[in-house]
Amino acid sequence: VEALVAAAARLLGDDPPERISGRRLAAEAGVNYGLIHHYFGGKEAVLREGFNRLAESYGAGPEDGSWAPTDPFSMRQRPDFVRALAFASLSGEVYDAHVVHPTIDAALERARRGRPADEDAAVRVDVGIAAVLHLSRCLFESTLSPWIEADGPETAEVVEEHLVLVLRALMFGLDPGVAARG
Repeated sequence: VEALVAAAARLLGDDPPERISGRRLAAEAGVNYGLIHHYFGGKEAVLREGFNRLAESYGAGPEDGSWAPTDPFSMRQRPDFVRALAFASLSGEVYDAHVVHPTIDAALERARRGRPADEDAAVRVDVGIAAVLHLSRCLFESTLSPWIEADGPETAEVVEEHLVLVLRALMFGLDPGVAARG
């Protein structure tokens, strides 16, 4: 069972769910194809567990504590999770909404601390927008980096600092336009 879930997590970081066959999954795990049906009932259940494994692993962060999943743009540290999330989203197979970003609850809790209780809907909107910014920055980093770095590494650092300020402003109900200007 463990080998199948680990194999599913690895494969989901490289390919969309529809390109992962049960036979490929079994081969990656080094087990008989029949075990997928015996233990999980089908490929979809194994992939769901693999996706959950990736999400939980990201949410736990690294053992060495070199980054935290609540850090701005921390998904860069786990490109396999970003790819799996993107593939699953594009294919319409995001398995469980609550694991799309394992730190959303922590982000909501942190954002709620500094805001009045009657602003809960606004907090959810702000955290949702922040999550979209976080994910899109990590997902499109390689596409945006050449453009951002065109004027040199100093420009890239300034852009990164401003993006972090915007992300934090969204989380705490501040004006992201003011934050973007530094």
